[in-house]
Amino acid sequence: MMVIPVSQHKLIKIRRVNRDRLTKFALICSAIACGCNTLCSSTNHWLYTSEVLKYFVFPNQTLNFDDTSTATAPVYFKNATIGPWLFCWADPITPFHCSTVYYLTDEEPSDTTTSVQQSVRRAFLFMLVGMILDGFGLMMAVICYCLKNPYASLLVSSLLHINSGIANFSCIIVYMSAVSKEVGNKIHAASEMDDPLFYMSYGFSFWCLKASFLFTELAALFSIIVYMAKRDERTFNRYKIRATFNAQKEVSVLFQNFITITSLSFSKLSIFT
Repeated sequence: MMVIPVSQHKLIKIRRVNRDRLTKFALICSAIACGCNTLCSSTNHWLYTSEVLKYFVFPNQTLNFDDTSTATAPVYFKNATIGPWLFCWADPITPFHCSTVYYLTDEEPSDTTTSVQQSVRRAFLFMLVGMILDGFGLMMAVICYCLKNPYASLLVSSLLHINSGIANFSCIIVYMSAVSKEVGNKIHAASEMDDPLFYMSYGFSFWCLKASFLFTELAALFSIIVYMAKRDERTFNRYKIRATFNAQKEVSVLFQNFITITSLSFSKLSIFT
């Protein structure tokens, strides 16, 4: 039979003043996380891309340079800004413009930029779930801060923030995986003489999502610490009261035994006299 090693649980003892401070810190972190999540969900600056159009030819099939060698040939780019609601791009013959992102329609991508835009759409479902959970978590954090002795609300707030952090982290992983899958090795130069065929950088909206994940987990950490401290305090008080009752019961039993023995002794003395 396998013996599972266990360790003695140590009670978490936090003074009431420090518990109030941690609850306040949890509220502040939750508010910042909710604000960052709202900002990243409502803005469009998630990813900036610049794709090299290696074999681009103008519609009139004319070249604007004398030498057709690659050394002197001009380099054309397709620049794009990708977000959850708008897809903005420009190329040598199309001015910069934005179009609405449709999640229920798929078209055959003509270049890597369009492939990236279609692949990252699956990550935005996690973004919406995380934003909703962040909102409910902020509401529970406000309730915990307003209540004089919160207990169950601390557990609910912790669970909401933990699940919100999981949703945000899933969005980050799915988004970066989709970008890496479509771009591949194009962001790296094929040789020392060549330049990369694709350039990209993450925008401030994506960094706001990462900040939201960080502050969400901090809010969950502060809330769960206060909850565990209050749970251990209740457990300690419960067992302390029970031990007090048991001690009083033992004292009453001993007193009754003493009274019985004393009465028997007096009865025997009366018989002899």
